[in-house]
Amino acid sequence: MNEPTFDKAIPAAETTQRRGISAVWLLPLLAVLLGGWLAYKHLNEVGVSIVVTFATGEGVVAGTTEVRYKGIKVGTVNELVVQPDLQSVAAHITLSRQAESALKQDTQFWLVKPELSLAGVQGLDTLVSGNYIAIRPGSSQKTKHVFKALDQPPPPKPARGDLEIQLLASDVGSLHSGSPIHYRKLRVGEIVDYQLSDNRNKVIFKAHIDAEYVDLVNENSRFWNSSGVTVSGDLNSIELKTDSLASIILGGLSFDTPPGTAPGQPAQNDDAFTIYPSYAEANTGIEIEIEFKTAEGIKANHTEIRYKGLTAGKLIKLDMKPDYSAITATASINPLAPILLNDSTQFWLATPEISLSQISGLSTLLTGSHIEMDFSGSTDSDKRAFVALKEAPAPKRDEDGLYLTLTAKKLDGLTRNSKIYYRGIAIGKVVDYTLEKQQDNIAIDVLIHPKHQALITFDARFYQSSGLDVSASLQGVELNVDSLASIVSGGINLYLPNRATQADPVKANTRFTLLGSRKEALDRGPTIDIHFANGDGLKAGAALKYLGVEVGKIEDVQLNHPEEGVTAQVSVNPEARELIVQDSQFWRVKPNISLEKIANLGTLIFGEYIAFEPGNSTELGYSFTGMNAPPEDYLSNSGLTLTLKAPSLASIKKGRSVFYREIPIGQVTGFELDTHARHVNIYVHIDPYYAPLVKSNSVFWNATGIAFDFGWLSGAKLRTGSAQSLLAGGIALATPDLPGETVSDGATFTLHDAPLDSWQQWQPEIPLRKTTMHANQ
Repeated sequence: MNEPTFDKAIPAAETTQRRGISAVWLLPLLAVLLGGWLAYKHLNEVGVSIVVTFATGEGVVAGTTEVRYKGIKVGTVNELVVQPDLQSVAAHITLSRQAESALKQDTQFWLVKPELSLAGVQGLDTLVSGNYIAIRPGSSQKTKHVFKALDQPPPPKPARGDLEIQLLASDVGSLHSGSPIHYRKLRVGEIVDYQLSDNRNKVIFKAHIDAEYVDLVNENSRFWNSSGVTVSGDLNSIELKTDSLASIILGGLSFDTPPGTAPGQPAQNDDAFTIYPSYAEANTGIEIEIEFKTAEGIKANHTEIRYKGLTAGKLIKLDMKPDYSAITATASINPLAPILLNDSTQFWLATPEISLSQISGLSTLLTGSHIEMDFSGSTDSDKRAFVALKEAPAPKRDEDGLYLTLTAKKLDGLTRNSKIYYRGIAIGKVVDYTLEKQQDNIAIDVLIHPKHQALITFDARFYQSSGLDVSASLQGVELNVDSLASIVSGGINLYLPNRATQADPVKANTRFTLLGSRKEALDRGPTIDIHFANGDGLKAGAALKYLGVEVGKIEDVQLNHPEEGVTAQVSVNPEARELIVQDSQFWRVKPNISLEKIANLGTLIFGEYIAFEPGNSTELGYSFTGMNAPPEDYLSNSGLTLTLKAPSLASIKKGRSVFYREIPIGQVTGFELDTHARHVNIYVHIDPYYAPLVKSNSVFWNATGIAFDFGWLSGAKLRTGSAQSLLAGGIALATPDLPGETVSDGATFTLHDAPLDSWQQWQPEIPLRKTTMHANQ
C-alpha cells in the first residue's frame, strides 16, 4: 500500500490572547444576586414575631384572626398556646415590619368583637369580617415583644385641641363611659373612662371636652350630676320631665360658672374637678338673700322657690340675723329660669289655706311649703336682697274683663275669689281688698268677666249677700234663699233697675258703693260722679241739695290719679233721679267771707254741700264736672235758696210764704236745729223772678200774727201784717234803698222777731228778670 504524500508543507497555527471575564461567570453571579434578593424578601415578609396573652382564647382563631391598626391589617395570629399556669392563652403573632416601630413598652392590644352596652353598639363590623385584635402604639422609648391584652377597649384618645380632665365623685351613680357632658343643655363632651382612685374612696372619671368648647371650662367651673329625669307631683297630677335620651340611659353631667364669680384661668389637661350630686348643691345659680320673720315652714336645701309653677331656685342656707329679729335665707336662683330680680320682685311663703270660702295650697300638705315669687319687667335695676311678704300679694290685673272698685264699711266674710252673682249666675269675682287711706272704708277690687261686663252701667247696684234674706211684717214673713255657696262663703249680688232706656256701660276702675242688703239696693237711687278741681272741704256724708232740700249725699271723695282734681261719688235719692240729666249743673256751696260780702255762713257749721240745677236734656247723666260757684244765670233761672237763723221756730211751718211788700215771693222749705241746738235753721226758697230782691244787706222778720207794743211815753202801738200773713203766718223781707251785693245760693241771714219802722219805708229800685219758669209775671 502506497503512503500518501504531501506535496505542500502544513502551515503553523496562529493564537491570539483575549482580555476580560468570561461569560461563563455571569450565571453564578446572577444566582448570587437572586439569592440575596430572595433572602431580603424573605426577611421582609416574615415580619416581627410578638406574643400577646389573653385571659381566654375565645374569639381568636390561629391563621385567621388579624391584627389591625386604624382598620388596616398589620399582622396575623399564627398560633395559640395555653400558658403553663393554665391562667391565660398566648397568641403568637407575626407583624409586618412596618409595625415594628409601634412595639413600645406601653403599646396596647385588645380584642375587638361585637358588643352591645349602655354606651351603644361597638365592633359591629366584626359581624362580617370576624373578630380582630386592635393595636394602639405607645410612646415609650423602650421596645417590647411580649404584651398582655386589655380586657376592655381603652378610652379613646382626645382629638387635637380637645381638653382631657378628671372628675371626682363619691360613687359612679348613673354615669358611664359615653355619658354626655352638657353646657346649658348643649352637648360639649363626654365621659370616656372611670376607675377607683388610689386610696379607693373616690371614683375618677376621665372626660373629654370638644375643642370648640374648651374655653367654657375654667378653674372655677362646677360640675353636677344631671340624670336627665325629674319627677314632680301634687294632688292633681304627677309630672315627669326628661332630658336627652342619652342622659336618661347613661346619666349625664352639666357644668357652669357661678354668676358673679370671676372665670379664672382656663382649664388644662388632667385638671381635676368635683362632681356635685345636684344643681342646687353645685350652687351655680344667682345667690340672693330673703328675710323672713321666722324659719317656720322653710328648710335649707329643701324649700323650693317657684314662679308660676316653675322651679326657679332653692334655699341653700338659713342664718339668724345678728339682732335676732329675723331669719336671713340664702337662696340660689337658676340662671336659666326666665325671671327678673329687681325692685318689683316679691317673695312669700305658700302654705295650705282652708276656709269656708275656699281651699288653696292643698298640695303643700304633701310636698311641704314652698316660696312663691312674682316680678314685673318694668324696672332694670339689679337687686340681691329682699324682704318676704307676710302674705301673698294681690293678684295682678292681667285677666280680661272689667275691673271695678266697691267701697264698704266692712267685709262681712268676703275673701279673694268670692263670687259676684247676677240672677244666680257667677259673673265675676273679688280680686283683692284693702283699707283706704282714711281708714274709714274698705276698697274691694272686683273683676267682671268679659262676656258679662256689658251688664254694668251707672245704674248698677251691688249689695252683700249672705245667701239668706229674711223680712217680716204684719202681712207675714218673707224668706229669700240664694245659692249654697253664698250661704257658706258669702258673696256679692248685682241689681239692675228696670229702665226703659239702657244706660251706657261704665269704664274701668269706676267706683260703686257696696250696699248691705237687697232691700237697700231696691230703695236706693243711682250713683253719679262729680269732678272738681280740688277736694278742699268736700267729704263723705256731705249733702246734695236742690232748692235747699237734700236729695242725696256724698258717698266718697277720691283723687283722680294720675289726672288732676278729685271725684265726688254721690248717691242720689230715688225720687230725685229724673232731675239728674246730662246738662245738669253742679257747684260747691261753701262759706264766702270777704270785704265785699259775707255769704253761706251756715256751711261753717253744717259743712259744705253740693247744689245743682237740673238741665233741659231728656237723657239721664252719670258723670259731671262741678263748679266752685253757681252759674251766673242761676238766680234768674232757678231762684235762690237761703238759710235764716232764728231763736225759735215760733209759728213758722214748712210751706209758709216769704213776702216782699206783702206779695209772696217764696216759701219755707224746711227747718232743723243747728248741731249745737243754739238756734233754729229755717230754709227758704225765693222764686227765680224775685231772686234779685235779696241782697247782702236785706233783712228778714217774722210776719206772723199780731204784735202789740206799749210804753208810758210812747203810748201803745198795734202792728199786723197782711191778712194772708195774719191768717197763714210767714216771713217778710226788705232791702235798703242802697242795695248791697247780690247773694249766692246758700246765703245765711238772721230772722228778726219784728221789723224796725225804717225797714218798711225802704223803696229800692231793683229790676226783676222774667224767666220761662215765671211766665205769668
